[in-house]
Amino acid sequence: MSLRTVVRVTLPIIALGASTFALMAFFPGRGKEHETGKIYLGSIAGSIEETGSIGSDEEYTYFAGVTAPVASIAIEEGDEVRFGEKLLEYDVEDFERNAEHAALTRVQSEDTSKGKIGKSDSYQAKYNKAVDDDNTYAVLYWWQREASDYISEDQYQENWNTEKRATELNTCIASKNQQIAEKSTKLLDGGLSDEDRQQLEKDISGLKEDIARAQVELAALPQLALTPEEYRLNNDVSNMMEDISRNWNETKTNKAKYEEGVLNSGEKAALLDQVEIAKEQESYARIDLEKARQGITSDFNGIVTSCHVKAGSVASKGDPLFTIVSRDDMKVTVMISKYDISSIAVGQRAEIDASGTRYIGKVSKIRQIAVTDSSDKSKVAVDVKIEGGRGLILGLEADVTIYTDEKADVLLMPYQAFYSDDDGEYCYIINDEGRIEKKYFTAGIVSGDAVEVIDGLTAGMSVITDAVTDEQIGEKAFEAVH
Repeated sequence: MSLRTVVRVTLPIIALGASTFALMAFFPGRGKEHETGKIYLGSIAGSIEETGSIGSDEEYTYFAGVTAPVASIAIEEGDEVRFGEKLLEYDVEDFERNAEHAALTRVQSEDTSKGKIGKSDSYQAKYNKAVDDDNTYAVLYWWQREASDYISEDQYQENWNTEKRATELNTCIASKNQQIAEKSTKLLDGGLSDEDRQQLEKDISGLKEDIARAQVELAALPQLALTPEEYRLNNDVSNMMEDISRNWNETKTNKAKYEEGVLNSGEKAALLDQVEIAKEQESYARIDLEKARQGITSDFNGIVTSCHVKAGSVASKGDPLFTIVSRDDMKVTVMISKYDISSIAVGQRAEIDASGTRYIGKVSKIRQIAVTDSSDKSKVAVDVKIEGGRGLILGLEADVTIYTDEKADVLLMPYQAFYSDDDGEYCYIINDEGRIEKKYFTAGIVSGDAVEVIDGLTAGMSVITDAVTDEQIGEKAFEAVH
């Protein structure tokens, strides 16, 4: 590292010539001749010079978007790529097959859902009708029951016992018919074990035998003492009640069967969810197929800095494939010491000498973590972006000058006249009495060519530029004339 300052002079430095032995001979009382320079107005810039490595300000690692065999790869480390260039192709055969299978699964799921929900809706309509019929038969039965009560009070006592038994038998028959209907419905369940099925069939057979005995007993009951007209009416009512009871039991059986076939809201939602899942799986399969067909293309002009795959290998989703740095955003990274880093700021102007060409640039990034170099000194990495450096080769060295301070129209003095000690900065002048005088002043930017004068010296003042020591203070002297 070297620190220097570039000076742009607006007024030329006026330097006086060296003394000659002839002039010393003619003016022996004037003292020693000294080279001098003038305090002048000019421009000055502080700078830091370092050597760094050429790199890129933009780096992108490409990752596998799918898990697939690599059919071909068109690049290797060090290759230059162009924007939109196809870099890698996948084998898409498995993805095409997966997409077709997902489409068939989705169609099957839709058909299954449509069929089950349609069947459920049909059962729902039949169940609703069975419920209405059940209610209707209940009303009709009790209406006919009331009609049978037309017998007069005088006949009631005589016929009461007979009617009571007949009612009990009819109730028993109706109850057992109901039990037969319920057990017959259970037999329709395909999930029954052989033992349960045999038991149900045995129970139904026993119920039928009970009904047969009840019907025999019912037929054996003595006839009521009815008039021919009452008998005909009673017979019609009995026949009607028998028909109603038979149809009523059948309706109850059908109602139970249809109710079992009706899907509840949760079951319907589950079927529709399965359809949505199948649709999503098909969508994912088609997305993966499209990714595989697209392969990998370059997003910018760049250089391949690393490559991790070869044709024929299988890339897993998320694996790094290769890294490309931009050709359009070249930079130089220099390491700045702890003494100079406080002078560096983002945006500062810079000049870069690389491959025999001078480029301009600016500080683009200052890393916030110091690293230890080979000499065990802590330094900070600073990136300098290069304008127009597209043709540079990565990894080559480049000389970088960063301009840390720039001032125009300030007082400057020649660097050769600049000294400093514990008391401050100073120079030597030849005063009006023709003697050497030590002059302290306030310095600003210091470079190898000039020093900024902030206070203590004035424009046009001459300062001694050749070697002088404090032992010479007070000696006679004069400015060299050329």
